Amino acid sequence: MAPLSKKRRLELGNVDTKLVEIYEDLASEKDEIRLKAAQGLVSQFTPDKNPADDQIQKVLQRLFRGLCSSRKAARIGFSIALTEVLTQIFSSTRDAAQFGLSDALKMWEVQSNATGGESGQEQRDHHFGRLFGAEAIIKSAVLFQPSVPFTEWTKVLDLVFDLAQKKPWIREECGWIIYRCVYDLSARQVDGKFVDAALERLCSHDLARSPEGIAIWLATKDMFPNANFPGKVWKHDDPLDTKERNNLSKIMKESSSGESEGDSKANNAKSSGVWNSKLHFAWDAVLSRASDTSSSKSKHSKSSRLSFVEFWTEAVDNGLFASASSDERKYWGFLLLVRVLNDGTPQQASHVFTKNLVRCLMNQLAVEDRYLNRMAVKASKAIQGRVSKEPGFAAAAVHGLMGTGGAINFDQATKTKTIEKTVAEASQTALQEIVPLFEQLIQRPGTTDDKTAASHRQVLAGLLLAIVRSKASSEDDYQGTMEQILSIFVRFGYFLDSGEGKATPEPALAQSTQELFRNRINSCLNSLIVTRKYAATLPYAVVRQIREAVKSGEHGKFTIVMDDKLQESVKTSFKALKKLSSKEKKGETSGTAAFKLLYSMTILQVYSGDADAVSMLDELEFCYTKFMGDSDTKKGDTSDASDALVEILLSFASKQSQLFRRMSEQVFSAFADQVTENGLESLISILEAKESLAGQQEMFEEQDEDGEEEDGSDDDDDDDDVEMVNAEEVDSDVEVVDADGASDASASDEEEEEEEDEEDAQEVLDFEAKLAAALGTHRADEDLQAAESDSDADMNDDEMEELDAQLVKVFRARREVTSQHKDKKDARENMVNFKNRVLDLVEIFIKKCHSRLLALDLLLPLLRLARRSSVKQIANKATSVLREYTRLCKGTAVPKIEDAEEEQNVWELLRAVHKEAAHSAPPAHASACSQASLLVVKALVAHDKAAIGGVVDAYAETRKAQLCSTKCHVQPAFFSEWNNWCVSASKQLKN
Repeated sequence: MAPLSKKRRLELGNVDTKLVEIYEDLASEKDEIRLKAAQGLVSQFTPDKNPADDQIQKVLQRLFRGLCSSRKAARIGFSIALTEVLTQIFSSTRDAAQFGLSDALKMWEVQSNATGGESGQEQRDHHFGRLFGAEAIIKSAVLFQPSVPFTEWTKVLDLVFDLAQKKPWIREECGWIIYRCVYDLSARQVDGKFVDAALERLCSHDLARSPEGIAIWLATKDMFPNANFPGKVWKHDDPLDTKERNNLSKIMKESSSGESEGDSKANNAKSSGVWNSKLHFAWDAVLSRASDTSSSKSKHSKSSRLSFVEFWTEAVDNGLFASASSDERKYWGFLLLVRVLNDGTPQQASHVFTKNLVRCLMNQLAVEDRYLNRMAVKASKAIQGRVSKEPGFAAAAVHGLMGTGGAINFDQATKTKTIEKTVAEASQTALQEIVPLFEQLIQRPGTTDDKTAASHRQVLAGLLLAIVRSKASSEDDYQGTMEQILSIFVRFGYFLDSGEGKATPEPALAQSTQELFRNRINSCLNSLIVTRKYAATLPYAVVRQIREAVKSGEHGKFTIVMDDKLQESVKTSFKALKKLSSKEKKGETSGTAAFKLLYSMTILQVYSGDADAVSMLDELEFCYTKFMGDSDTKKGDTSDASDALVEILLSFASKQSQLFRRMSEQVFSAFADQVTENGLESLISILEAKESLAGQQEMFEEQDEDGEEEDGSDDDDDDDDVEMVNAEEVDSDVEVVDADGASDASASDEEEEEEEDEEDAQEVLDFEAKLAAALGTHRADEDLQAAESDSDADMNDDEMEELDAQLVKVFRARREVTSQHKDKKDARENMVNFKNRVLDLVEIFIKKCHSRLLALDLLLPLLRLARRSSVKQIANKATSVLREYTRLCKGTAVPKIEDAEEEQNVWELLRAVHKEAAHSAPPAHASACSQASLLVVKALVAHDKAAIGGVVDAYAETRKAQLCSTKCHVQPAFFSEWNNWCVSASKQLKN
């Protein structure tokens, strides 16, 4: 027997070691380790293992003790194991003499009892041990077996509610256990007495009118509608009854100051006394049951339940977001806002933008260092996230943030782009609500101050423009929305007051605001004409809206004064537009859209008060008759019409507006193949003009005494459609070329700048001299030995008047000099801008017509521009266009020479290119000359292989000049690239 006894002790020792490992793993921070350990422990206590009472006692005691441990994740692991062990042990009938459930509950109560002699942390650990133990016992469902005395359930309830009442910091967790238990009881279909006991204990512990009590009550009302609800707690036994609105709000924000006369102690709102950064689970319980519609009837009682709007307004807006609320309660409010925005129904999410909430959101977003700024930013992102996921929500968001409870300048006040991003994401359905809202706000901006109203209207105009820009390239059809937005700009931009049946804007629109709206039309069209589906239709829609409104008077008085002749020109143009629309419907699209766009934009210029647009209409009529007229109205040669069309496009291109640049490019692209030599010369003349006031006067035929410049820009300064060339940028790009061709600009430009500097210095000296003469004084450095002047002597009235007159003359002369300097600077910017536009047109012509012999006429102007321009950007762009030209002319795609005269002209061009290459210039210019020369060579050789001899002679002459002449600065690359071409072309020439 001795060996047997020894062996048994070894086995028991092994089991103890294994249990120690299991208990250690139950406290692991890794879920998989904890679950594996719990599985290993539970497997030892299945009914088929028939565990002994001492084993059960030991393991339960160890598990209950583990619940009171604060080590790692012990509570979680031990709670899971305890739940399963209790289920395995007590789910089957056991002998009454054995260790029973009552014994287990006593053990739990003893192990988790804090006697008072422990430290504060140890007491907290015991309280949590009781909480987790109660959760494990309830989840195991052993209390709800028929064989278990009902008193055991009530004992557990008492222990849980006692803990919740005595320790407010743990009250929410205690309530959560009972709240989830209600759902478990319903799923198990147990007797209703269990929930009746829970409700009775809830009230007896004075917790019914607490957030936890409300959640438990509502869960019971849903899962057990026939339960025995204690009386005199809630009106109609429903916390969401409309008559409980105020009490519910006070309870949910955990306010204990909301007692009303006659309330019993059990009905007082209980406060936990502890602020938690997490949202209480009771909010979800209430929000999920608040009706989306107003005051719907509850299915559980005769009461009328609070709607979501009523609850949100009372409990959240007037409660958490009240002006007197603490930052902590407002923090909860933001958590609720984010929760509803992320997970709420569309109806709920659309009603969260209440007055106090929006005000608090704006205040917190406005300053980064405010306590709730991060939460406000999170809420703002939640709004944008909801709109991205559900574009139709944009309408509710815009109404809420900008409507009655919000602010039109929400984005400006908060320094965010919340509204702008929201309208950009809006669906077509949402825009059908947003756009009319903006129109109403423009008409009534909610202020009587003119300056504030103008500011609000500017914001609204910017948001309408943002909608257009965001939807311009959309695959969906937003044409109706675009026309509606443009109609708003037309109404408020071109008409002074309201028409019949429409309210007058209050306050009245300022002239600057109307100009802003007109500029926004250009900005909208600038984005729209990029896409072909809107390029011709929407500009036409704008001018048609203006014309119809003028005729009908629906928007009131038209702001633009038009004489009879001008009205007749516009009338004729609209007839042409009508014919173009008919052609477009019939499928005749060749040039139709381009003319329709050009007509529309020209008429729009007329409506904007541009005097030059009137003559352009007549020229346009001539072009239309030649190109698009009926067969009996077309008159043979269209060269004159083509030249006139180029001039019209150049007049648009001269305007500092991106819209007119894009428009001129689109129309020019449609008619580039019909450009004549005269039309191309019009482009070349601009490229060769000086980038100065003299060049501008030459181009626009201005007189010095006029003092006015035709920059063609009628856009407002703040219009983002305007394209300006920064003067500082222009000056910084000036590049001068030295004798070796290394870097630097043309000598003439350098000399001009030096002369200007000298003139400036001389003008300053002249001004000082005149001023000194008028005052009768000397410059300090002119006459140091001069005797003291008697200028300090008193002067009579006549002498003072004479002095004033002299000073006026001196300063007037100074202003004139300053104005001249500004004129020079502006002229330089205008010419640089104009050349940029013309280079864009030249590039289009080259892409469309690089095989035409006429295109060769562009080589020399581009080369000269690359060498002469004092603006690096212009020079680079000229070489880039020429490089693109030579790239396109590959293989058989070279210009075709038809006769001897053309051949002779091309030979002259080759010699001119070589002469241009001899100039001192940057390396880019030398490379461009080489490419241009080889292009001409290709054209000559393609026409006649025998021309190669003359080409060789031309290169030989240039080489000779390089060797013998000090004025020839041909770069080595000019000849190396020629040699490379000879190698590649030799086989072709020998065949």
